[in-house]
Amino acid sequence: MTALSNAFETIFHSFNVPMAVIIEYGQEQRFDKVNAAFLQLAGYSKQELFQLPPSRLFHGWESTCNNDGISSPHVLVTKYDRTLYVRLTCRSVQSYDLPTRLLIAEDITARMWIDEKVRTGSVLLSGIVDNQFIIQHIEENYPMPLFDSDFTVQYQSIFKIVHEDDLTYIKEAIKQYLSLRQPQQFMFRTRKLADLVYLEVTLILSPFYNGDESLKNNGFVVTDLRTCSDPVDPSVKLKVLMARCSMSAQQLSQATGISVQTISKLRNGKIGKPHQLTADLIATELNVKGQDIWK
Repeated sequence: MTALSNAFETIFHSFNVPMAVIIEYGQEQRFDKVNAAFLQLAGYSKQELFQLPPSRLFHGWESTCNNDGISSPHVLVTKYDRTLYVRLTCRSVQSYDLPTRLLIAEDITARMWIDEKVRTGSVLLSGIVDNQFIIQHIEENYPMPLFDSDFTVQYQSIFKIVHEDDLTYIKEAIKQYLSLRQPQQFMFRTRKLADLVYLEVTLILSPFYNGDESLKNNGFVVTDLRTCSDPVDPSVKLKVLMARCSMSAQQLSQATGISVQTISKLRNGKIGKPHQLTADLIATELNVKGQDIWK
């Protein structure tokens, strides 16, 4: 075995990314190597996989196996008949005597669930938390940010965001959610975010599992946000209401006839309280009353 192949073996088995080496014997393809992450993804033992053709796992394998590059999402059927969606990357490996490919499988099941929720409903925030409920990815689905760009909750525990008065309830609710193994809606208050505001969050959480039935991650979508404390700076209230309505300053300007500059100044707190007509026009477009924003 060469130094290069030794290095390949080390990388192959140490990466927490599902990878397999597939060798072609005439018209037949077989797994030659699989790493631990691939075994967890598929749910099979190494011995079981070596007896199965890749086409047994992946729907539409024939259209992928002879092409290098990244393919469109494939269905992976695990040992226990769980359906996962994976993005496959195939690369030719030249150091073998027989035609050989390196296969990398990225599980995108949670991502596809989120995309479907975004397409079919009102989603303000979306993302993925890992099996320890650490936020791995988060996206804003409204046109203008609520907070400054240097504020983020990514890589924080979801429990550190929850208001201390709701923490016991949320922990118990998540225990039940994990035992039911199905999507569930949660409502909770946050701690004070960016030293500005407490929010009431309505969130749907959905669990996703590896092929060996261990919890992989959780997808989430936030369907509603509300301020839940007084006093709240009117500029923050305006930002939250615009986010709930998925409305940019340009869109609000077009709907009300108020200049973008004025709306931007109201959002930034440079104008503390607008004229009554301005307040009423903005509030009506955001489905609230003027005094709900500016006391």
